[in-house]
Amino acid sequence: MNRKALEEAVRKAVKKFTTDGQYQKYVRKTYKNMFAKIAQGKRKNTAPFTEDPHMGKSPPVDGGTN
Repeated sequence: MNRKALEEAVRKAVKKFTTDGQYQKYVRKTYKNMFAKIAQGKRKNTAPFTEDPHMGKSPPVDGGTN
């Protein structure tokens, strides 16, 4: 697909979405689906990184050649 054909395809898609509020309907539907997906889980809606970080294990400094 060359640049001109791609540009034409994008223009058609944008024109299709902008007519009759189709894009707004699309966005509302995606948000509705997103919130429905979130509601399925049992995880609480809490701030991220509320737990203290845990220390990981690192290899020996000399690469374990001893």
